[in-house]
Amino acid sequence: MVSVVILTTGEAKQVVKDLSKQTYKDFEILFAREKGIVSAMNIALRRARGEIMVRVDDDVRLPEKWLEELIRPFSDGAVAGVTGPTFVPPERRQYRDSIRMAENPNWFLRWMFDDKPFAVAAIYRCGSVSYGSNFEERVRGRAYPYPVDHLEGTNWAMRTHLIRRAGGFDPKFDGVAEWFDTDLERKVLGLGLYRLVYNPEAYLYHMLEKGEHFNERFAMFGRIKNWLRFHMRHSRFHYKKIIWLLMMIGYALWPKSR
Repeated sequence: MVSVVILTTGEAKQVVKDLSKQTYKDFEILFAREKGIVSAMNIALRRARGEIMVRVDDDVRLPEKWLEELIRPFSDGAVAGVTGPTFVPPERRQYRDSIRMAENPNWFLRWMFDDKPFAVAAIYRCGSVSYGSNFEERVRGRAYPYPVDHLEGTNWAMRTHLIRRAGGFDPKFDGVAEWFDTDLERKVLGLGLYRLVYNPEAYLYHMLEKGEHFNERFAMFGRIKNWLRFHMRHSRFHYKKIIWLLMMIGYALWPKSR
């Protein structure tokens, strides 16, 4: 069985409808509605009955074969986690500055992104994650590297017993809680000879909106704190990280209309 966790404050009716049409049927649906992303995920983890735990947000659209493709690589016992593309429609990319800027990166961003601006599920030497899998027109039909550096946050699947062995999700990652899942992935990989896999056929559509959580995305100093916590635990130093950190601080301080 698979436990599909929907992170939401409501009913996520469209996601539930899409799940009812999946070709793979052996799953339960859990709603993570509690306050605080990490707390909600840990509560869902305690309730999960499935051998595989999947996480999606409440603003995604799921093709009918999405879940079938997402769990397919788990037939290999060495696979700890699986992810796939999180395509963002072009008209919705404006709602995330990071995605909007990565869509057509200038020479400086290309350099910061190790001259691989449309890599998938990568963590660059500067400490940023890649945004390649958000752009359907950039990654369709491409070959993908195995293993990958991390799992896309809203297209995320991992063996439940490994999550529990690693101690679950760390509540020190607060606010919008970026990096909490990547931190868990690193801990799981440290348990043995496991790997993360990217399946290009396990794609979904992330229908970003400028809604109630839009301003929360700009809690930049909290995001910086989580970024620092992850990289101090799991990354080697590279001078590009200093540049990226200064860029994040500048973004947080720069006056902007929201």
